[in-house]
Amino acid sequence: MQESDFRDEFEADSEICSICGAEAKLTGWNEEKDLSRFECAECGAIFVLDGNNNETIIKGKQRNWGKYLSEHLSYPFAARIDEYQGDNIFIKETGPLRYNDKVLVIKVVGESDLYGVLVEIEKSRNTYEFPLCDLAIDDEKDPGHKELENYRTWFANC
Repeated sequence: MQESDFRDEFEADSEICSICGAEAKLTGWNEEKDLSRFECAECGAIFVLDGNNNETIIKGKQRNWGKYLSEHLSYPFAARIDEYQGDNIFIKETGPLRYNDKVLVIKVVGESDLYGVLVEIEKSRNTYEFPLCDLAIDDEKDPGHKELENYRTWFANC
């Protein structure tokens, strides 16, 4: 990408960081070329979006979420199923795992193109593979809370 001049006078705006899922702040824009530059205070990434929302990463690299979360979350940890587990929210859930169930997350077991990072969870002495993006840590003081929320935001938007 060729060098562009960015103005630093603009309305405050933010975007979801495509690397870590945190909020990235608008730090410059080039009206002539319809470019906006964003910086993420969380991971240090810098990226530019054009008028069609095409992204060019200037600083940082895409994250391998499975590996990253294996290393940055402390296992096992308590979580709650935070997404409805059925085909239709108007029909009663019938499987062994249901919305709001409390589970214990044991470890990362893989990744799926459709479901993202898969983890092994335990409920009532049974273990299951489950999408991490459908889990939440309710305790905001838990060290893994922010990491998991950033991943969930990234998965839903990027």
